[in-house]
Amino acid sequence: MFAVFSIGSLFAVSAQLQLRILMMALLAFLLIEPRTLSSASYILILALTTGAAFAPRYFSSRLLRAPRWALHILGVLTAACISAMLITNSVIATVAALLSGFYIGAALSRKLAMADARLLAWGDDGLVGVTRDLLLGRITSGMLHDLAQPLNVISMANGNLGYIAEHLPIDEDTRRQLVDRTDRIAEHTQTAAAILSVFRWFGCDGSDQPADLTVRSALERATTATRSNVRHHDVAVELHGNGLDYLLPSRHGCLELIAVAALLCAFASFTAPDGTRRRGRVLLHATQTPAHITISVHCVDMEGAAVSGRSMDYATTWLIEQVAQEADGDFQSISRRNQPERFVIRLGRDDI
Repeated sequence: MFAVFSIGSLFAVSAQLQLRILMMALLAFLLIEPRTLSSASYILILALTTGAAFAPRYFSSRLLRAPRWALHILGVLTAACISAMLITNSVIATVAALLSGFYIGAALSRKLAMADARLLAWGDDGLVGVTRDLLLGRITSGMLHDLAQPLNVISMANGNLGYIAEHLPIDEDTRRQLVDRTDRIAEHTQTAAAILSVFRWFGCDGSDQPADLTVRSALERATTATRSNVRHHDVAVELHGNGLDYLLPSRHGCLELIAVAALLCAFASFTAPDGTRRRGRVLLHATQTPAHITISVHCVDMEGAAVSGRSMDYATTWLIEQVAQEADGDFQSISRRNQPERFVIRLGRDDI
């Protein structure tokens, strides 16, 4: 039991090198002592080690997504199986005890790892960078309010200036230049106000136009929020599918958060390790199922070929998975080569 707990823990933290070393050691001992072939426990431990050593990373994340109450029930069943194994020496009880022990060891290690604050220390700055981002998000709402006031003053002053320019006794060429300048100021002021509105409602189930809270609007707001990212240049974002016009009032903010994380990672796929950028497209395809709204994210170049890239970091993946679970859905990061599909977002429908 201690062995399968340890193997499960190594599987949860993706320690595949250690698992492969352990697998080789178990195989070597099997060759040295052939009598171990008659031990069901030994063979099962070897099989679990081999499977854990070569299982893909996303399989671990999906397998260990059990609710807390399920682990409690599994713990009771494991204790019962251990008792039956010791009393009856049953092979079935032994197999059940070892399998459940492996899962419990993996699940507990994953939950402890997620509770460890060091998991959030991605990037070169570690926890300092994470703390800065969290606090910056909290003070942004007040900063946006302070920025809105100067924009209102500029907009009003520009309107007065345009009115004055139209009634000044000046030649038409000078008047045209003044009007053109006031029009440009008005255009850029409206653009700044639109950006402030995006960040004001970012990740929230609200908008200046609540009736338009659809899948399309969430994806468009996510695209607008990430447009200033340097990796967005030369990458077009296209929306497709019959689920774009589905109303999503209570899960609009969740979809926007998940889409922003997926887009940022997708944009990074078009940047080579040497810093050179390639042109391409990120396709967001939204479809409806009887119970869910599904959005698949594809990365392709200008010719339509798949663009591969690095997977999303584990910390962000876990956070986004929790947001998706709160919305009765799930989030999957796909790292298969030569496949354009990179992410799958699934949210529960509001109308069922």
